[in-house]
Amino acid sequence: MTSEFKWDWVVKATHWTVAGLFFTNFFITSPGSDTHELTGYIVIAAIVIRLLWGLVTTSPARLSRFAPSVPSAIEHLKEVLHEKRDSHVGHNPAGAIMIWAMWTLILGTAISGWSMETDMFWGVGWVEEVHETLANLTMLAVTIHVSAIIVMTKLVKKNYLKSMLP
Repeated sequence: MTSEFKWDWVVKATHWTVAGLFFTNFFITSPGSDTHELTGYIVIAAIVIRLLWGLVTTSPARLSRFAPSVPSAIEHLKEVLHEKRDSHVGHNPAGAIMIWAMWTLILGTAISGWSMETDMFWGVGWVEEVHETLANLTMLAVTIHVSAIIVMTKLVKKNYLKSMLP
């Protein structure tokens, strides 16, 4: 990623929509409220839009351009620590793992939340526990993600946040 790299408007819009609404549901809305549910549905829609965009775009946002790979992520982190550089355009290998993990966790949170409203799982305690656990794991992943952006910005002297701003 060069200092001039900017994500496209679809990536920025879906990123900030998911981030803002996840935080809204985690900290502000009342679980089970209409607002909480609607917010969750919008989060699902935003992720689906982003995933569909990743199938058709030719930009670094294309899903095939950042397939998760633990060996590649380890090699990348070694490079960052030893050489203090990140030459990737778009998601680097460590970032790719985190993005896929967050999408999976958020979609799992949304699906379990939706399931709690169905006749089959209404009032089933373990479904609520799964929902809460996935939401908490998502918050942990978000915390790691934001921390990694801060650390990487300092290590390689690139402003990663700038690429996600208008």
